[in-house]
Amino acid sequence: MTCILSRLTPVSELLNMLKISPFSYGLRILQVYDNGSIYDPSILDITDDQLIQSFMSGVCNVAATSLAIGYPTVASAPHSIVNGFKNVLAVAAETDITFKEAEQMKAYLADPSAFACAAPVAAAPAAAAAAPAAKEAEPEEEDSDDDMGLGLFD
Repeated sequence: MTCILSRLTPVSELLNMLKISPFSYGLRILQVYDNGSIYDPSILDITDDQLIQSFMSGVCNVAATSLAIGYPTVASAPHSIVNGFKNVLAVAAETDITFKEAEQMKAYLADPSAFACAAPVAAAPAAAAAAPAAKEAEPEEEDSDDDMGLGLFD
């Protein structure tokens, strides 16, 4: 008889007897309220990578702005130092002034072919093969009438 009773008993009553709820509860967030401000719920999905990217973008903007107006900041100091060093190297290249950091630059300016071995060897055959192809690809210059036969002094 238990089988007959179970068939006649609605499914929800059986689940209640087993302490199983056939549905679930949940909330859908429409707005977020915090300290008097109301935000969109997508603000809760921000990741650490997005925060770091946003912060670094701000730092780059501060560095670029302070470099442009010549105002030193912590963000622009490394760039200012490197730019100053480039200027010192340029002066050393044009004069007889020499120091430890400028010696390699002066050696390169004196003989650039000595540093050619630093280039990858595989790039040389590819460049040699590309040169004839570039020469073949150039169309022959034809006499064009861009001025439509009207010269300035004709």
